[in-house]
This record gives sequence, C-alpha cells and structure tokens, in this order.
Amino acid sequence: MTDSLLGLVFEYGYVGLFLAMALGLVGIPVPDEALLTAAGYLMTQGHMKLGFTMLAAIGGSLTGMSLSYLLGRWLGRPLLTKLGPLLRLTPDKLARHEARFSKWGQVLVLVGYFVPGLRHMTALFIGLGKHPYRPFLFYASLGALAWTSTFELIGVLLGEHWRESALFVQREAVTAFLLLVGMGGLLLLVRRYSLRRNNG
Repeated sequence: MTDSLLGLVFEYGYVGLFLAMALGLVGIPVPDEALLTAAGYLMTQGHMKLGFTMLAAIGGSLTGMSLSYLLGRWLGRPLLTKLGPLLRLTPDKLARHEARFSKWGQVLVLVGYFVPGLRHMTALFIGLGKHPYRPFLFYASLGALAWTSTFELIGVLLGEHWRESALFVQREAVTAFLLLVGMGGLLLLVRRYSLRRNNG
C-alpha cells in the first residue's frame, strides 16, 4: 500500500501528490508524512519544484479537509450515531468530542495535522458542529502550510536516506512537532532576552 502510494508521487509528481494528500485527509489510510518526505527528496533531485510541490501538498490537504468538513455538515450526527459502535464512539464519547471541538475547534484544526488520527477527525467534527467554513478554512490552511513544510523539509534534509527514515518520522510525528514548537519557543525567549539587554 505504502509503495503503491509513493509510486503516485514518483510517477505522477504534483498531480499524484495532490490526490494522495486529498485521500489521506478524507480518512483513507495513507502514509501522508512518508509522501511529503518523498516529495522533499524529489525536490533535492530536481524532479519537483518547491512552489508547485507546496501548492500540490497544501491544495490536496485542503481538498481532503474540506470534503471531511462537508461530510460532517451534510451527513452529521445520524451517520455518526449509526457508525458509532464501529468507530468505538459511544454516545457519551461523541458528546465529549463535540464539546471539545466546540471549545477548541480552531486550535485542534491547526495542530491536528501533526497527530495521525486526530487530523482525520478534526474537519469531520467541525462540520458536524456546523461551524462556519471560512474560519475553518483559514486555520486549516495555516495548519496545512506548517505540516507540509515540516515534512518536506525533513525529506530535503534526509536526502538519500529518506526511505529508511520516512516511516519512523511518521510514527514520531507528534514528537517532531513538539520539538519544533519547543525550539521555536526557546528562540523566542532568547530573542526577547537579547532585546531587553540591548534596551537596558
């Protein structure tokens, strides 16, 4: 499955990446991080260009997220109630998820990309709660930009070793994200401290 999906990117380039990303974000089991890492590697080999690769990855991600949002909005609670036992969603769990997304929906959409499983549910529950599409699309776009950029950069840095490391990177997606956030926060603190010293 993984190799055939990676073949989409290697054979069809931008179109293959767009389709694979869209399928992955709708909920079909696709090794998204491995695909993005492969795209980063292909950029280092000159087979793909940065701008078009970013457009394909972000466009595919947003297409998948939008489809999931629409499924949640149109089919809504009756479908989830029927599929609940299959998804291990009891009525209590469903109510808790809805309350959580009602309160933290925008943040979950933003960071959910980095958590396999969660990213497939965020758009569905936002649609289920009938939240406005425009704010959802804004946060989904920011999240898609951060997520796709991160794993394409990893592919660029790994170079020839992308294949051996891609699935490990996928498993450690949450850790990688937390490390990046931590490093960003640390840099921010160092910069603030430097500015205070210079102004003082």
